[in-house]
Amino acid sequence: MIDKNKITQQAKKIMDSFMLALDKAGKVDAEFEVKRNPNIRDEKVTLHTNDDFQERMFKNAPKTKDGYICAETLESRRRVQQK
Repeated sequence: MIDKNKITQQAKKIMDSFMLALDKAGKVDAEFEVKRNPNIRDEKVTLHTNDDFQERMFKNAPKTKDGYICAETLESRRRVQQK
């Protein structure tokens, strides 16, 4: 059987040893920069779709507004569940 207290104590011990190791490492003064290749598609690119693609997508979407599919949020889900 799993002893939750023992696991909690081991986790705290691991975190404490990690924090001590970070303290020994000292502060890093160098600035870090991540260079990434652009991964966002160009909006000018026209994708070839069926003529009824948007109509089918909106038909499957639970809620749309002004030509957009409205995403469900946790808050909106809670409101629906409360009704």
